Amino acid sequence: MNRALLRCSVQLSKQSPVLALRGLRFQSTSPYKKKYYVDPEPQIGDYPNLPQEFYEDRPQRGWWDRQNRRNFGEPVPEQIEILNMWAPTQYWSPGWKMVGKMWCGFILTLGTVFFVISKARGERPYVRAFYPYGGLKEELGGVPSRTMAKSIEEAALEVKK
Repeated sequence: MNRALLRCSVQLSKQSPVLALRGLRFQSTSPYKKKYYVDPEPQIGDYPNLPQEFYEDRPQRGWWDRQNRRNFGEPVPEQIEILNMWAPTQYWSPGWKMVGKMWCGFILTLGTVFFVISKARGERPYVRAFYPYGGLKEELGGVPSRTMAKSIEEAALEVKK
């Protein structure tokens, strides 16, 4: 563990045990693996310990065997079933920033399309129906002279009775 981090965690633990738990992190002693890092393999003997390079990532042309992207006499990796061209495709997944940008772009495009459609929509192809006498309230059995305030007053009077 890093000594400076240890000192910092000891100082935090004196102040508050909760802060000490939050601030404590363990540093890994192993270095991060590079792209073609090869682990030492004691069981393969004198066979070359090849990096794990997917054949799908190799260029398409310039190979003796164009279908599998191999040259004649090239040593075969130990995990050829996973690395060759017949293995499942390696999919690249974008980072969260790029996914967020894609979603924002999608929503912005969708909103723009809806806005343009709402502004570019023409007039209605029909005329609204017009009914005389306040929309035929009397003909359909409604009370045309009653307002909402009058209805509330009448309901309050009926409740008091």
